[in-house]
Amino acid sequence: MSRLPAGVVFAYLVATFSILPADGSQLLLPDTSGIDGQLTADLKVDHFFSLWLVFNNDDVELSDKPFTILAPQNIATKHAENLLHQPELIKKLLFDHVVLGSLIDLTNITTDISFTTLGGRTVKVRPTKEDSGKLWANEANIIQRKVNVPKGILVVVDNFLFPPEHIIRRNETQAKLMEVGLFPAAKEGSKNHSNTTFMENILEVLSFLKSGVRVFQHFLTRSNVSKLLLEDQEYTVFVPTDHAFQRWHPIDWGFYPFSVPEFTESVIVNHFVRGRLKQDTIKDGDVVRTLGGKEIVFAKTPSLTVNGAMIVKGDTPVAHGNIMFVGEVLFVSEAVVSRLHQQHKDKETPPLLAFPWFGAQFLSHAFLALERDKRFTHITRFLNLADLAPHVSGTGYTFFVPTDTGFEELGLDKMPDNYLSTGEGLQILLNHFVKGRLYDRDLTDGSRLTTLGNKTITIKRTQDKVNVNQATIVESEVFVYNLGTMFYIDKVLFTLSNTLLPNTSTNISTSTSTQKSVETTLPAFTTRSNVEKVPEELVGESGTLPDILLTEETTTEDDIATMTATNGNNTIK
Repeated sequence: MSRLPAGVVFAYLVATFSILPADGSQLLLPDTSGIDGQLTADLKVDHFFSLWLVFNNDDVELSDKPFTILAPQNIATKHAENLLHQPELIKKLLFDHVVLGSLIDLTNITTDISFTTLGGRTVKVRPTKEDSGKLWANEANIIQRKVNVPKGILVVVDNFLFPPEHIIRRNETQAKLMEVGLFPAAKEGSKNHSNTTFMENILEVLSFLKSGVRVFQHFLTRSNVSKLLLEDQEYTVFVPTDHAFQRWHPIDWGFYPFSVPEFTESVIVNHFVRGRLKQDTIKDGDVVRTLGGKEIVFAKTPSLTVNGAMIVKGDTPVAHGNIMFVGEVLFVSEAVVSRLHQQHKDKETPPLLAFPWFGAQFLSHAFLALERDKRFTHITRFLNLADLAPHVSGTGYTFFVPTDTGFEELGLDKMPDNYLSTGEGLQILLNHFVKGRLYDRDLTDGSRLTTLGNKTITIKRTQDKVNVNQATIVESEVFVYNLGTMFYIDKVLFTLSNTLLPNTSTNISTSTSTQKSVETTLPAFTTRSNVEKVPEELVGESGTLPDILLTEETTTEDDIATMTATNGNNTIK
């Protein structure tokens, strides 16, 4: 093995466990939660990272070790979603592109090097013999040698490190090895079109219901499940009731997991199985796999359940398959939602605050968050007495927040609390707010933003830092629930020490009755309707017929046909 060139940070990792530990221990994965979605899209590797959804329902632990991920571009991975019904292959594919515990800097590689992936396979990196500057990882061309991300490095490649057609897996039922092609070619003349008929049948049945399954119907119409359904096959779909989804909706405030589109898509896919299952032929302990590769286990004592969720209605047969209604959303648990929540803080809904500013929820929540941080004693005392609420009302703002050092640099730390409360002083504060909720990906080099004080902010971005005019961002993307975003900066914008306003105000004690007390910032009252809008999927027109879920009799194809004819629609086929 060749020695690494000087400056290359590298350590060899030997994988000591399989993809699914036999002892039931947790999977150890790199912590990719800090990788920005816009960055992966710009690098054209977002399809590769979307495949990590296969781990959503596993017992996993995120490692705090550094990592290197060699990410294939979308042109190589665009068909990998066809294999989501075989998640172990996808997991193997992902692990074969990850090194955990090492930051591998390929910037100045001039000789061959090798390292081992988390999947236990060896990657050989070599420069081309001719002086073209190209670098190869196995048979993949390295497009970008080093992209810094939180806790790790991305290396962008144009293909898989190990040709998918050579992935080998063990056939557990026959106890022999078999070769599995990642992109199996369709047989000539075979039907491989989407089964839109079955999808149409499902949606038509759900539309008849007066209530009870509106949420699933909403998500299903926006999903890509139909692309996975083959024309010449039958399927069974397990439809959770609205009450099942309601369990995961915050009553007053909190995190709604189905606000994350990619997670919702995976949940919907995992409610479909191949074959027309019938309740009277299902045996206790029967096991089937979903289209997303999850395992469904049936129990019949004391009543029929699927993964512990009760079947709340008999069979509802339609052409090309069957519908069963269940009382829980399958494969969603507190642990799954908690992990998802940590990755999507920007989608959390807030409690309603009556104080300090009832009509300015973003400003109120930002104020409370900053007040708890010792780095922001000056901005909070100025905000406390400033007449900002009429200018920063409602939600949907970005706040560039100067730390105390920025105020001290200008001598503003010696000014009284009401120094920036009105007039030109208030304009200084307004010039730190931008209308619109910005993410780090929006702060592109050279972009210009207009502040609420009508000044222009210019963004300068390099590999190591982001500047907002002359200030440097010291902490990025501090989410204030789903109300807006804060970026912490080291200077006060549009202000110089020689242009400060004369201090004509009397210093106001922070203990006076005019100050907004922190003790009164807890919400005096909250109502669900005031805190957040009811999700789109929970509103809308009701069906025209009695709720099928509230009747006792099993629904037959003749019943469905009669219901359709009653409404003047075409009979379901």
